[in-house]
Amino acid sequence: MSIFFLSKRNSCRSQMAEAILRSFDKELEIYSAGLDPVDHVSQIAIEVMAEIGIDLKQNVPKNYSEFVGAGFDYIITVGEGTQEEIQFKNIKYKRKMHLGIRSPYMNSKNHDEIREKCREVRDEIKAELDYFYFRIIKKRG
Repeated sequence: MSIFFLSKRNSCRSQMAEAILRSFDKELEIYSAGLDPVDHVSQIAIEVMAEIGIDLKQNVPKNYSEFVGAGFDYIITVGEGTQEEIQFKNIKYKRKMHLGIRSPYMNSKNHDEIREKCREVRDEIKAELDYFYFRIIKKRG
């Protein structure tokens, strides 16, 4: 089973999603990338994931162009709004899903507020992927 998380920057939410799902099942092929990736994973994302025992320190954002031509069982877009807002081409998939999760950096005033919003995002992603893995993936397998 192969799963691809796609976001705009691949610095926070899609990195969290990839790592959380991998923590459920090491046998899955899981990837993440961004349409316009930055050069590093968010330090705050690294910190809040470490709080639940998941290490993102070695992760590096990837450009989705590295996956052009590849095929996946699921592509899961991650970001604000609707799945149509994350446009991509030339990646094959059997099923498409969207996690409409707001950026913890939007409208945040300081480091502590961003950290708290990152925790909320982490927990929301974990809840969504818990359902996805245990109610959808495991039932199909």
